[in-house]
Amino acid sequence: MDSPQLVERLTTAIQRDLGAPETWVDIRAYVDSMAECLIDALWSERVRYSVVAGIIGRYRSYRSAIGADADHDSAQDLLDTFGIGLGRWMDTIGNRQRAFSRDDAPFKAELVRAGAGAAVTCGVTTTEALRRGQARGTVAFNDLKSRWLQLPAQHSGLTWERLLLVAGVPGVPPDGWVIEYVSRALDPTGARPATPHQAQQIVHDAATSLGSSELRLRNAIWRFETKRDRAAGHGPKGTHRTQAGAIANEG
Repeated sequence: MDSPQLVERLTTAIQRDLGAPETWVDIRAYVDSMAECLIDALWSERVRYSVVAGIIGRYRSYRSAIGADADHDSAQDLLDTFGIGLGRWMDTIGNRQRAFSRDDAPFKAELVRAGAGAAVTCGVTTTEALRRGQARGTVAFNDLKSRWLQLPAQHSGLTWERLLLVAGVPGVPPDGWVIEYVSRALDPTGARPATPHQAQQIVHDAATSLGSSELRLRNAIWRFETKRDRAAGHGPKGTHRTQAGAIANEG
């Protein structure tokens, strides 16, 4: 089967499972704000995206009130906002949701603070630095990725991939959910699963065919797959995301 046929098969599955692109959750990239990328990536798990949008909106309002522009904030700017104290930060900007469903799980605000701190430590404090680091494979970029994956419940790499996507990093490899969805759409028997490269190209082409962005399509697939996997009691193959309570975009 050649590439146009594969794209057509995926597009048919998308229209059946996900509906028309105009019904998908409106998600944006924050190409000039590392702070907003960090919040989005680390808060998008296990919540409706409207919750994330609300937190980013409050963050913008908080920064605007002191004469700053959140849409151009660095990781250091975000880290500095925690100077008001974790509790006040959660009450003013975030909320008290935990990273996963255990009473001793860290608050998501703690993950955001830790993620910002890791970016500062590694010297990858802006989206430009993140994009440049990914393109060049720098030590600082790889160090940040390693630190990120060591954060609680972040070992699967889904939020890392999301960070890159919302920062406007081109050519981000698809995560397990996207690969599984594409594989089922192309071959329901499961005999020939899609490779990461194949899934990436076909998703890109399908998004273009549907008049949508790849980011919005991936997000729609994530939402569909999380509901499916939650019902089945597992996460993407090779992970234990449901058991860890780390499910993206619940709702």
